Amino acid sequence: MAHFADKKRTLQDQRLEYPLKMMHAYPRGITGWGAHTMTGEEAKNLGIKNAFIVTTGLRGTGIIEELQGILKHAGVESSVYDNVTGNPKDHEVMEGYKKLSEGEYDGLVSVGGGSSTDCCKGIRLVDGHDGENIRTFEGAFKATKPNKIPHLALNTTSGTGAEASCFSIINQTDELYKMAIFDPNCTPTLSLNDPILHQCMNGDIAAYTGMDALTHAVEALASRLKVQAAYGPGLWAIGQIFDNLRESSSNRNNDQAIEQMVWAEYAAGVSFNSAGLGIVHSMAHVLGGRYDSPHGLCNAIGLVDVCRYNLRACPDRFRMMAEAAHINVVGLTDYKAGEKFIEAVEELRCELGIRKNFRDLGLKNEDLDMCAQGVLNDICTEGNPQDVSLEDARKMFLKCSGEDIDFGSR
Repeated sequence: MAHFADKKRTLQDQRLEYPLKMMHAYPRGITGWGAHTMTGEEAKNLGIKNAFIVTTGLRGTGIIEELQGILKHAGVESSVYDNVTGNPKDHEVMEGYKKLSEGEYDGLVSVGGGSSTDCCKGIRLVDGHDGENIRTFEGAFKATKPNKIPHLALNTTSGTGAEASCFSIINQTDELYKMAIFDPNCTPTLSLNDPILHQCMNGDIAAYTGMDALTHAVEALASRLKVQAAYGPGLWAIGQIFDNLRESSSNRNNDQAIEQMVWAEYAAGVSFNSAGLGIVHSMAHVLGGRYDSPHGLCNAIGLVDVCRYNLRACPDRFRMMAEAAHINVVGLTDYKAGEKFIEAVEELRCELGIRKNFRDLGLKNEDLDMCAQGVLNDICTEGNPQDVSLEDARKMFLKCSGEDIDFGSR
């Protein structure tokens, strides 16, 4: 420690906010047309002989039946648990674990968007801890035992990023909020992204999930954690989303646009997996937990106003986003360039036909204080670049509900 003494400096003088950055692992992934046909062989390679399939309402669409046939052809038996809802609930995780424990299953396969994958992550976490309640794992790094079985995540929506992340978001149904579980044990063993399955989404879902992916990239780049290795995939994702989301949502036969959105959502997932998120997601978690609101739609509504709120805290990074979105910002200050980017996001949202606000999703005045406190309690708020007070969180819900709100000088 002599070098500190020589310079009359102490360790306390060296303190920085988040001085150590953490790059979290993401699973091996396979992406491309026909990737779903590899499910059987990949499951077999993971040692799976009897798979427990976790999904939402996909049984009957032909997707689950085809995948079961692919697994069967590879010598892998399977059973389906499809009681997962759009915002997966704690009791759905526990019910899934109970059914898993009653059979001789040696692997998990999630099929669907973030809801299916997050519920499956929760089931695997509970299984690794011999039935401990999923609520035990709320927060960061709560797992104390290794996973017992592998998890193959087959993603079907171009927004979630769940197949690439160590997050699991589960509704706590007694207190009506979403628990954010952040743990390496939530990371799937293998992810599969087949654009032909993504193509099954309708245009509205494609728009909502695409805005979800954009929110992942924007919040990861703006995050106060400043994990710079995450900037590359996040910036690339922003460019691809601006280039392809309009066409992808309006023309579900445009193979190129759909494939690029698959890559974009995956890259955005890789970015936020290490760089974190912000209060767009915190508000979406509150609304999804309390009113069962669609996650992607919540993010689409909140993104513009939160970006304006955060701009002053990191204008240089908003300039990077503007450049990634192919916006001409030559000669502009970083702040003005950031304003151009936010205007472009608002225009994109409008062109996608997303005009709802938080009131349309069920937000009630009597719930505002509780919702604002929920934002402050959410782990994603730690990454928000602008300090957030309880009053600011309350105002943001009103702002995203169409009210003319002044946050004043900060």
